Amino acid sequence: MSTEDVLSNQKTIIANQETIIANQRRIEDNQAKLDAALSNQAAIVANQEAILENQGKLDTLLSNQERILANQAEILSRAARA
Repeated sequence: MSTEDVLSNQKTIIANQETIIANQRRIEDNQAKLDAALSNQAAIVANQEAILENQGKLDTLLSNQERILANQAEILSRAARA
């Protein structure tokens, strides 16, 4: 193997190492993006749980309002008969 072959191989090795380093950086960037996406998904799930909890509270409020309206109607009915 000639000196030129050795130098050429070394240049190829260096180029490959630079490519590997660039790929590792891209992997790290993608991992950071994945971490952010997971964090966002966790926040979405927490928000969905809060929405469900609030929906339950709204259902209770509507039920209470229906009872209040029924009670008011009963009061008006009794007042009209008195």
